Order: sequence, then structure tokens, then C-alpha cells
Amino acid sequence: MTSEKPSLPETIKAVRAFVAGQEPGAALPSEAELADALGSSRALVNKAVAHLMAEGVLIRRGKKAVVQPIPVILRQVPTRYTAAYREANGARGAFDAEVRQHGLQPRWTTVPGQDSAPEKVARLLGIEGGAEVAIRAREMFANDVPVQVAITYIPTDVAASSGVTDVDSGAGGIISRMGETANRQASVTETIQVRVPTEREQEQLRLPGDARVYELTHAAQTAEGRCVEVTVHVMPVHLWDLSYTWDLS
Repeated sequence: MTSEKPSLPETIKAVRAFVAGQEPGAALPSEAELADALGSSRALVNKAVAHLMAEGVLIRRGKKAVVQPIPVILRQVPTRYTAAYREANGARGAFDAEVRQHGLQPRWTTVPGQDSAPEKVARLLGIEGGAEVAIRAREMFANDVPVQVAITYIPTDVAASSGVTDVDSGAGGIISRMGETANRQASVTETIQVRVPTEREQEQLRLPGDARVYELTHAAQTAEGRCVEVTVHVMPVHLWDLSYTWDLS
């Protein structure tokens, strides 16, 4: 009599338990070896590994499945927008500060330039769709793991007067530079959607097609009500916790 193989849910549970016992960044055994160790089949282990990759518990490095090497990053609002947080120890903005707070090494690329504002962005900025704006396109990493891509859109006059047209915006980032001018940000609105990543985002963030990302649209206004910045952040849901606190008094 042959023993019955576990079901897919049971195999997922078993692989998850195996992964939980491994160090971050550790490579899993081959699917055949894992199937033997768990008393399952290679086909079921393959599906279980794919399931855990979609969740972000595992990532792919070359041909190997690897345990997610970094912890979930906490994005705290409004704390991250305070000058004390953004500028702590010379941080170049909130992302720099929050990644370091988790004991990770931040890195990012910034490509400044000019482009036409997408319709949604133009509406938030209070300008005509397709109008030219300054942009800052970024790819962001923690311990060399891609954790976010973002594009910031700024009215050209605001970018010029605030001095945020170069790659390096200095300590505290663009919010600090705007705070030194009449474009000081006084309020923020953030809208969050969950969706599947585009093919380009899959490539940038090294995600499988069935993963999910947050699309977080951040719009900042001056005390006079002018929107001076819109940033569209794309963040893998398994790598970020979003925390919001506000005073009800």
C-alpha cells in the first residue's frame, strides 16, 4: 500500500514552515530535495514555492528560491514627514531615514527631468493635462533589494525656485528644500490602491506577475492650498506596512 501524498494546501503549509526555520537570504534546497524531505511531490512543491513567491516570502535569485532577505519596512505617517525624522543624521529624506531605522542600507537612483503630466497628476496639481512638469524618477533599494519605484511630479516654477532640479536634493529631501521657500508643504493627502504590477514594475521590483503592489499617490499642498508635489509610489505589498496616525482633537 502506498502512502497518500499531501494536498497542495498541506504542501504550502509545510514549505512555509520549512522557510520559517531558515535564515533570511538562505537558498532553498532543490524542489526534488524539498519534495523528498516533506514527503510531497515535486509538482506540488513547485506550486507551493510559486505561491510563496507571490506572497513575497520567497524571492528568485537565478535558478534558486531564496528566503526573503529583508524584513517588512514600516512607513509611518505623519512621523516620516517631520523635519526631525527626514533630516536625522543627514538623511536624504524619509525613505533614507525609514530604511536605516530598520537596520538596512538604503540606496536609490534618481533621474531628474521634464515630462508631460499624466491626467490624474495634472488634476491634482491643478494644471492642464499634458502640461510640462519637472519629474524625479527613482528606483529605491534596501540592502540592494528593490523595494519601491516612484515618480515625483512638481510644477516647473516650484522645482526651479526650490532648487530640486538636480539629482541630489540635500538633507531632508525635496520637502526640506520646499520648506526653505514660499512652497513650504503644509498638508498631505495620500490615496492607496492595490493592483498587479505592470511588466516594467515586475522587472524593476523583481516580482512575479501574480504579486500585488500598493500604488500610493501622495499630493502635498501649501497653506494657501496650492498642490506643489505629486508622487506616485509603487511598493510591493509584502515588503511594506503602512501606518497612519492622526489627532482627533
